[in-house]
Amino acid sequence: MMKTRDRVLWVLAGVAFLVGAVGVVQRVLTGHTGAAYGSYVPWGLWVGIYTMLVGMSAGAFLLVSMVLAFRIERLAGIVRLGVVVAGATFAGGMLAVWIDLGDPLLAWRLYLATGFTSIMGWMAWFYAAFAVVLVILAWQVIWRGRTSASPAVQRLGVIGAVLAIVFAGGEGALFGVVGARDFWNSGLTPILFLVEGALSGIALVTFVGLLFGVVSDSVGRVLGRIVLGALLVLIVVEFAELSIGIYASIPAYAASVELVLAGPYWWAFWIIHVLLGVAIPLALLLFAPGRRLAIAGAAALIAVTALSTKLNLVITALAVPEIEELRGAYTGPGLRWDYFPTLMEWLVGLWILAVVALVVLAGQWLLRRRPSMTEAA
Repeated sequence: MMKTRDRVLWVLAGVAFLVGAVGVVQRVLTGHTGAAYGSYVPWGLWVGIYTMLVGMSAGAFLLVSMVLAFRIERLAGIVRLGVVVAGATFAGGMLAVWIDLGDPLLAWRLYLATGFTSIMGWMAWFYAAFAVVLVILAWQVIWRGRTSASPAVQRLGVIGAVLAIVFAGGEGALFGVVGARDFWNSGLTPILFLVEGALSGIALVTFVGLLFGVVSDSVGRVLGRIVLGALLVLIVVEFAELSIGIYASIPAYAASVELVLAGPYWWAFWIIHVLLGVAIPLALLLFAPGRRLAIAGAAALIAVTALSTKLNLVITALAVPEIEELRGAYTGPGLRWDYFPTLMEWLVGLWILAVVALVVLAGQWLLRRRPSMTEAA
């Protein structure tokens, strides 16, 4: 019988889906005219959601793959849920970038006319390979009830771990190789994407697992330590990225950093990311490491605030002109350097996140009716 908690979650996700669908209808009928981005800032909220969800998928799948590849029996109970979370976030990420395309119906041409000197071309094929491995693994561990003791599943875990690392790092390379954008053009960008994806994906699996009672307190403490370790690594990588860039005083980089730290949306960095996404979770994990509620709260905050880091990276780099004179040379509709999502963009974003939530809820409902793997100890 469905619990009250589950009913509430289904209702909330369903309402979000229906409300967000208004924005989807507007996107279908009016194209991109209802969005705030333009020629100078061509990427916006949907690209931020795409990078966040794809990174989460890679992080969740990396956790699953490591458990399977190294036969970590203590964490075997989170494998099926991790596969569901990885699949839901991957589907949501692909949906977000598909909606963002100028003509979504031509997306298939990425595969038939791939430029193999293009990072984006390679990423399209990595996405396809990742999806195939994810589907096969879901079939093995959910439908057939295989465990990490199965050699076939263990091999899939090894392949999945490699793919998840290449997948997440390659997504960062997609930005890092853009020489015209100093804020992106860094060897640390792929590493930053990998660490952010691992942190947010593992945090999401941890929160969902604790929310639905899939993991016990002892397993929750192990996952809490993993989340804490990933958070500390993120702090080091972010500090290295920002401090080196600021010290180098490259004009375009410095302008982007100034927008992040002291621009119109400074609160997205200092309040949403630093305070809610780093400081409070760090305090919870350090000073209440064994408490289930503290671990769940820290994991939830990390997952929920993950979007701010992607938006700070994507939009601030685009909001700084490659040639300063462009700022006043051409003006008009679509030729603006400031950007804030419109209501239509927020509604579509809400719809995408609702789809992810509904897939996770449906997956959790299915898991209860399939032969289970080794329960979390």
